[in-house]
Amino acid sequence: MSSKAVITVCGELPPGDLGAVLAHEHLICDFTLTGGQPQDRISDWTVIPHELEILKKAGGGAIFELTLLGLGDNPPAPKKRLARLRACRSCTESVSTSKSYPKWVWSATSLAIADFFVRHIEEGEGGVRAGLIGEIASHNELLPDAGAYRLHDCEAKVFCAAAQAHRRTGVAISTHACLGRAGHAQLDTLERAGADLSRVVIGHCDAHAHVEEERDMEYYLPILDRGAYVEFDLIGWNHQWSGSMTDEVRAQRLASLIRQGYTRQLMLSTDTGRLSQLQCRGGRGFSYLWTHFLPRLRAQGVSGNDIRTMLVENPGRVATLV
Repeated sequence: MSSKAVITVCGELPPGDLGAVLAHEHLICDFTLTGGQPQDRISDWTVIPHELEILKKAGGGAIFELTLLGLGDNPPAPKKRLARLRACRSCTESVSTSKSYPKWVWSATSLAIADFFVRHIEEGEGGVRAGLIGEIASHNELLPDAGAYRLHDCEAKVFCAAAQAHRRTGVAISTHACLGRAGHAQLDTLERAGADLSRVVIGHCDAHAHVEEERDMEYYLPILDRGAYVEFDLIGWNHQWSGSMTDEVRAQRLASLIRQGYTRQLMLSTDTGRLSQLQCRGGRGFSYLWTHFLPRLRAQGVSGNDIRTMLVENPGRVATLV
């Protein structure tokens, strides 16, 4: 693999070719496998090009496609055709959530799981290689208590394997740390396994909100001060569960972090992965970030340069092989 390149479905490209990136999305996925309704499945490739064309016109240049193996049929060939025809390139994934680990993972060694990741990165499947290790997940908890959160044993094994694969390939790690605020525990596990935390993205940091900003900062700042990225990737997911963050509060929290000097460690996305969220079904679509959320950020005083850093520079840096 070449250094200073990004692995995409079109092969290795300079990071500058990505443009503005949605850093955590799903194209073809089936979340009914872990519970949910029929609308939690996207299985029709014919609707995706239209959705991505809308995204492209709004300003998007690439998607980091983080659908997990085992959560939907993700044939590589249609992905490649999609990327070439619609110029919306995506990095692919190579892991499963703790709820849907393949049976072999439970008894496998950390080294064997790392080898599995490395094969997806170096060899790929159907000519498409993985460009990120993610979203590697640990379980959800009802209460947002980062201090009390602990990974389960098998989750810790998978995170250690991800750190090994990351060290062997130079590929970055993106995590699922949704309900319960798992980010601190995930970083602890990755650091013990030798991961470079400046190459780690803690996902779903915007799942919870408190009235007091300080309580949210108590979660974000230790992640940032350890060198990792904080990702606000549930933009558009308003009032989904008790204590969930609204876009108004997301904009406020991001603006506060930017004022404190953390712009270069922030990334944005909408985690679109439900049929009802697609514009062809009357939903908000992938372009929601541009049409609805960026105006909120600007109203909070966030500059165009800051927005470019979060959407273009930071994802390009994360996805670049080192």
